[in-house]
Amino acid sequence: MDQVQGVDSPDMLRPSLEIKALHNLIGRYWNGIVPPDSRMSGANMPIVLYLHEHRDSDVFQYDIERAFSITRSAVGWDARVRKIELTPTASDLVVEVMRAAHQLETTLFTGFTPDEQKRFMDDLARMRANLAATGLVGCERTPDEPATRTRQDTTHHQQKGDEAA
Repeated sequence: MDQVQGVDSPDMLRPSLEIKALHNLIGRYWNGIVPPDSRMSGANMPIVLYLHEHRDSDVFQYDIERAFSITRSAVGWDARVRKIELTPTASDLVVEVMRAAHQLETTLFTGFTPDEQKRFMDDLARMRANLAATGLVGCERTPDEPATRTRQDTTHHQQKGDEAA
């Protein structure tokens, strides 16, 4: 079997595999701390926290898509914009979820100095920018870009969508 030069090298770093493995472990952590009577899954916890953190702003489906680097499927396009809010049940669980999220972040950074923590976060941002620059993935928000849109942005977005129709 032919090998591509450098691809099968034992010295080649594979951050994508390590990041994916860490992502899977974080998912399992979330599943392990979900309150049993909440009827939620661990996958919902980061979205619950995002909605809580932006509870004083209008949050729409596309805000969630951008914040979590997800896209809707190409099955069809629905021009209606839907606002997303926490249910009272989810709101009641926010303090517990926030406590678990803080513990997760603390655990992840155990043994890191504050400078190492900042450097790690900067390196992750650079990796995201590198992937976005390929043009093969959607353009996610940058760390300094607002996570949610204002009502004015939403109106402008709706008008642009109307023009495209």
